[in-house]
Amino acid sequence: MTQPPFSQQIKRLEQLVGTALFIRTTRTVRLTPAGQVMYERVRRIVGETELMFRAVRQASKGEAGSLVIGLTPTAACSPLADALYRYREEHPEIELDLREMNSNTMESALRSCFIDVALMRPTPMDADIQSIEIFQEPLLLAVRRDHPWAGRPRVTVEQSADLPLIGYLESVSPYFRRLLQTIFRHAGKRPRIVQDSVLPTMLTLVEAGIGAAIVPWTMSRARGGSLAFLPLLDRSKSMASIVVASLIAQTNPAVEGFVAAMRQSPLKLSANKDQRE
Repeated sequence: MTQPPFSQQIKRLEQLVGTALFIRTTRTVRLTPAGQVMYERVRRIVGETELMFRAVRQASKGEAGSLVIGLTPTAACSPLADALYRYREEHPEIELDLREMNSNTMESALRSCFIDVALMRPTPMDADIQSIEIFQEPLLLAVRRDHPWAGRPRVTVEQSADLPLIGYLESVSPYFRRLLQTIFRHAGKRPRIVQDSVLPTMLTLVEAGIGAAIVPWTMSRARGGSLAFLPLLDRSKSMASIVVASLIAQTNPAVEGFVAAMRQSPLKLSANKDQRE
């Protein structure tokens, strides 16, 4: 820009703010006190603008922003907690909001955009929601430590059918209820269900002596002390699963990266390794 139009720009700026910004002599040009204030403010604005553009670009690539995650209560006791920690460490620009809820309510939460992604037990869902298994864990028989079976290295499904058992409430835990029905059907046994409940309340009922319970391995990490957890030999080889689910047409760019991170995490090995130990 040549000098005359540049000078005109300065004059228009001074008219806009209502005061002189420069002191001009034949040899020098320097800022007035008002000009110095404007200069410092403009420097901050330019810096914030650059940060804004960088944040916008990161958000568009799923590298910044926020992510609301629905978390089934039993997943909170699983190695998923470590996977979430690693994700936070690797993506500090993404703010995570974890919301605990039952798996049977997460489909509607995804559709209403109450959550962006779900870490849940498998449930039947329509084709517009993708569901990918990220974790498997064995089933265990939970009994009181003073139970005659507490010292056994393992039990069979057939043997557990002879015990009074705490079952799963269908309205809250349909996945685990179906899983138990499957393993007993394969064993050709009908279990003695004395009461239906939900996790982790089922473990309290076991402690109270109401009955034993067949629970996922993660529950052994959440409760010890007065309970013993016995490996369950199951002919159907059923494993409890956790999936990551999200809308296929979701609009949050961070979801795709989160799902990829969960898939790459070595979660399936964790339960089996700890179970051997």
